[in-house]
Amino acid sequence: MLKNNSIIRYAGITVLAYVIIAIYGLLAFNLKVFSPVAKAIGDYSFEDFYYQILSTSDDVDTNRVVTIVDMTELFSRRELANTISEISALKPKVLGVDIVFEGLKEDTIGDQMIQEIARQSNAIFAYKIIDRTGEEIHSFFMPNDSIAEGYVNMPRQLYGGLKRNLSVGRANNGKLYPSFIKKVADRYAGEEVMPLTDKDIRINFAPTHFDIVKYSDVMLHPELIEDRVVLLGAMKEETDMHYTPLGKIAGTELLAYGVATMLKHDDVKAITGWPMWLISFLVVMLVTIVRSLYMEFAVKRKLIFRTVLSLGLAVGLVVFSVVAVFVWIGFILFCEYNISINLGFAIAATAVIPSAINLYDTIVNYKK
Repeated sequence: MLKNNSIIRYAGITVLAYVIIAIYGLLAFNLKVFSPVAKAIGDYSFEDFYYQILSTSDDVDTNRVVTIVDMTELFSRRELANTISEISALKPKVLGVDIVFEGLKEDTIGDQMIQEIARQSNAIFAYKIIDRTGEEIHSFFMPNDSIAEGYVNMPRQLYGGLKRNLSVGRANNGKLYPSFIKKVADRYAGEEVMPLTDKDIRINFAPTHFDIVKYSDVMLHPELIEDRVVLLGAMKEETDMHYTPLGKIAGTELLAYGVATMLKHDDVKAITGWPMWLISFLVVMLVTIVRSLYMEFAVKRKLIFRTVLSLGLAVGLVVFSVVAVFVWIGFILFCEYNISINLGFAIAATAVIPSAINLYDTIVNYKK
């Protein structure tokens, strides 16, 4: 049994460990020389570590609902209209067009073809909302009440930033608008899969294979089109590439992950706020307790064993093993229940436990 004074000691050491980490954090985030470090820390999420583990597995899930039609090499609106027509002829359950046809072109016939196929195809078209001004950028044939739209905003930070979220809805100019992925998911499900609210969902990036069909091969693969969600967009357009926990992927593939997440209702639930800090505190405190009990065990051994067991390497292995157990538990929760617990702060704090112990003992001795 742990004594009350021992509990107070372990809690005090844990608090001091976080104080030390906070001091390092203040330096990293406020000194310009450490700005690259601060940027890296700000972009990092512990679930990225889980995704890296999952990406090394050969067991990659194949999505049988979403198909991507790659139109990177298509520049003519006539050809785009023909491609949309071919896809529609194969009767997808829903066609999402991740292309914004901004303005009219010199090819008036191509414009007319796009406008006509937009009316006939029952597809969902993308548009953009400018984050800074709230300005809406639609295809030239909008507004049209018979054509469905959804916004595809993916805000870009100054230095990129990993994309982990996609929005369900967004308020703009006093009105709530549904996102592209929500419109597509609702159309596929035949009902509202998620209430329209101004919020984001955290995408489930569990490595997934989406069938990708080149625009010229659409008619050769009707089995990949019929009764599916089909997303038409560019897969190799550098201006529409985004960094994600899986690496650099096309915006259309990012939307595919968003649609799949919404349809399966397996968006990641990140534990934040005081529950996360409470869990982190308990993890560090338990590591401190195990470390202390181990040291008590080590000093009671004979000289040669005491010397070996008290080595920093041996103590470090014990701490590492305990932390590994918590990481494994977090990984199981992530894989089975899509719950993300950020253990990064706890792991950082365990690294300074020896310094926290020395500081705690110094303070106690000073008071005495």
